[in-house]
Amino acid sequence: MKIAIASSDGKIIDQHFGQACHVLIYQIEREGLRLIELREKNNEPICNHEYMCVRGLELLKDCKVLFCKRIGDVPKKKLHEQGIEVVESKKETIPHAVVQYLTKMTNEIRMD
Repeated sequence: MKIAIASSDGKIIDQHFGQACHVLIYQIEREGLRLIELREKNNEPICNHEYMCVRGLELLKDCKVLFCKRIGDVPKKKLHEQGIEVVESKKETIPHAVVQYLTKMTNEIRMD
């Protein structure tokens, strides 16, 4: 499963989705997390929020989850419409946030 992470240093989830210049794309594998690419987002001035939102949505179209520090209501809704879950994280390490998410998802699986 591919996930996107808004991080300035590749260690901590510390970026607001709309202000991040790039997102890190990881693949979740049995062996753990594998960084597969860095996708650049910022080719326009930061004041062009519409461009940043649209470009950010394009970058994540093959991901299942976005981890970020914060995100606006409009991009969050648009991501949900694309089937991408948003996880807002308060300066957690990337592995810790992903493990918490996977644990929560596993606990929510219902066996019928």
